[in-house]
Amino acid sequence: MRRLALLGLCFGAVLFSGCATKEVQITLMPEEDGKVGTISVADRKGDTHTINKAYEALDISQKGEITSKHETEESVQVKYAEVLHALPQKPQSHLFFFGFDSAVLEAKQLDELKMVARLIRENKVVEVISIGHSDSAGDKEYNKTLSLQRAKTVADKLVVYGVPKSLIELKYYGDANPLEPTTNNKPNAKNRRVEIILK
Repeated sequence: MRRLALLGLCFGAVLFSGCATKEVQITLMPEEDGKVGTISVADRKGDTHTINKAYEALDISQKGEITSKHETEESVQVKYAEVLHALPQKPQSHLFFFGFDSAVLEAKQLDELKMVARLIRENKVVEVISIGHSDSAGDKEYNKTLSLQRAKTVADKLVVYGVPKSLIELKYYGDANPLEPTTNNKPNAKNRRVEIILK
């Protein structure tokens, strides 16, 4: 996602540089799994120029002329260091588990939650999602309410530990999204959880 964002920034520069006096370069960055998309740009003559390999680039001159070239990963890291540093971090996920029919965190988990809160405060986290879940034991509506209580417990503690409430969003799914699928009405400790996603 971060690499595609750089691509978006570069492509945005092209879109908004119609009257610009600077040359523009579009560089195609790979995803973390190595996958690469495709970008096609038409020049003023209507000829299409396409790049579809990692670190391929299109140079667009002031006159709208386009030439392609291949950068190295190292040269891209140096050239776009400031842009890469400014990109949002990859979302992080943290899991907190609960006892049967409980929305209470244990002391050890509270210590772990304090570390997550510090991570949020000290980094450029712009969104925190607290997602509550339950296992399939018992009534579905009750479990959905319980999953909300769990999500709220975690969110409230994060606020106590200094995370702005405005950053936190609550979601809850009851037993609809199990971490470990089980038959109905079967207790499962891995499914009684809250996942915190940091973006």
